[in-house]
Amino acid sequence: MKIWTVLAFILPLTACSLTTAPEQETLAAYDLSDMDRDGVITARDNCLDSVVNSAVDNEGCGDKQYEALQQDIIILFDHDRSVIKRKYQNEINKMASFMAENPELKLLLEGHASRVGTEEYNLALSKRRAQTVRSALIKTGVDGSRLDIIGYGETKPLLMGEGEQVAAANRRVVGALTAMRDEVRMRWNVYSVENSAN
Repeated sequence: MKIWTVLAFILPLTACSLTTAPEQETLAAYDLSDMDRDGVITARDNCLDSVVNSAVDNEGCGDKQYEALQQDIIILFDHDRSVIKRKYQNEINKMASFMAENPELKLLLEGHASRVGTEEYNLALSKRRAQTVRSALIKTGVDGSRLDIIGYGETKPLLMGEGEQVAAANRRVVGALTAMRDEVRMRWNVYSVENSAN
């Protein structure tokens, strides 16, 4: 029993003699800061200007989505005519709107003709058709300097063969424009807060 009594007095005294060293600041071996808060540390981030809340790759660069926007115009003509039918006004309006949204683009209008008639006559007819479509686009507000024409006559048929259906398909003016748009792909964020209307 004496031993237990002695131990009961000694243990608290030994505990008092143990002292702890003051807490010191720990320095990180590596800089783990993330200046643009995209989840990639600054030391590894190759794109420090990434858009807030955008999806980024392992190098901190935003993932972009590319969207190809295309607008075609196809106008068919009657035999030996260069007058645009009313039903094609919607095609002209769509192309004019697309060109207004993409002011850097120019359009080449290609005129074509069927194989009825001489090559010289068909070449001139195809140019007249392309010029008619150009004039219609200018009337809707497209700057004429953005519109070029070329006449191919009967040299580039859409369909080969004989008959009215083949000839009708080859009496045409065509043009195509493509624009590329890129957008930042945003990531889902549970901390996003919508602004409430006050």
